[in-house]
Amino acid sequence: MRVNGKRNLTVSRSTLSRWRAVSAPIAMAAFLCLQGSSSNAAESTREASEFSVPSGSPDEYMQAAAAFARELDPEAEISFRDSQSGSLSVSRVEGARIQCIVRVSPDVGEALKPLGRFLNGRLERNAQAMWALAHEIGHCKLRDAFLRRTDGHVADASVFPFLAQEAAADAYGVLSVERRLGEKVPVRQAVIIARMLASSMYHDEAHATGHYVSDALGLCQQNRNDADAVQCAVSTAYYTVGSLSNDEKGSPIAVDSPPQLLFESGVQKISHELHLYDSIAQYKAHFAGADLSRFAFNEVSRKGDSRYITAETGQQTDMTYRLADFYGFKTGELTTDGARNVIVLRIDGADELDWLLTLGAVVRTEDGASLRKGDQRH
Repeated sequence: MRVNGKRNLTVSRSTLSRWRAVSAPIAMAAFLCLQGSSSNAAESTREASEFSVPSGSPDEYMQAAAAFARELDPEAEISFRDSQSGSLSVSRVEGARIQCIVRVSPDVGEALKPLGRFLNGRLERNAQAMWALAHEIGHCKLRDAFLRRTDGHVADASVFPFLAQEAAADAYGVLSVERRLGEKVPVRQAVIIARMLASSMYHDEAHATGHYVSDALGLCQQNRNDADAVQCAVSTAYYTVGSLSNDEKGSPIAVDSPPQLLFESGVQKISHELHLYDSIAQYKAHFAGADLSRFAFNEVSRKGDSRYITAETGQQTDMTYRLADFYGFKTGELTTDGARNVIVLRIDGADELDWLLTLGAVVRTEDGASLRKGDQRH
């Protein structure tokens, strides 16, 4: 499933999703469909429909997979979206901890698109679903590992290219499912082959993790517990960076060399790019969002601690419903005094507003002010 190296969250899109994360900023192209214009509403407003987030009932495979994911991260927020094909995760800094938020299709067939077609016949559906959600938890675990470094400093895992983050999440998911189902279940073989086939068929270099994961798993000799899987994810991220760098240099390190050499190369490269902070608070203070900066957020009305906000692109396309569905904000209709219904996000309280701004949104208020991340006025 991002924010140019200084963000306060990470959004992952696996190959299980039809949406692609092409680079650091989140690719929102999949949302660009017309849903009507959201021009400015009059001041007097009232709620015209119940505000909620679209949700669905998970099938038996996704229910079991969600239970497994919550075992991996008991604090994870997992919700199902009827309109979503695939899965994604958002890791959000809350205080001194990471809140992992996973959005996934309630139907296993939809949740595994497009990778499912290559996993079918190689891996049972229950194992596929477990791996899909473990992969998303893996993204959050990778980020958490860098925000809780053993040396006491804080760093942002977004310094790794997206391909390395995907490979790390793949490795974490593989080891997590193997630990539960046993190594006789061919999880790693199925995932590696499926990744190779999918990336080749769809010309998708952003998710071509297969051979990186295959080689990097050689660095992971133990899988006793979750900590081992997290360490393997970190090693896989470094290994992938080392491999990419080695390819760019014309492969001075032979491709059949021990994986430790490429891992060490990745560590050296990342060490020059990794910015260290003394604490999560200091890291957050330096954060500047970018993910939602392409949209115009306009406050239609404000009642108490709740703000009612529309979202538009530069082409005046109404993105309110799509963004609410994607990020989990409540959506509904507000009726103006001209009896015109306007689709809006309802942002309740300072925490939800802070998350919206953290995602990179700039909110234009009714009084003409512009709220941004780090602005003390909100």
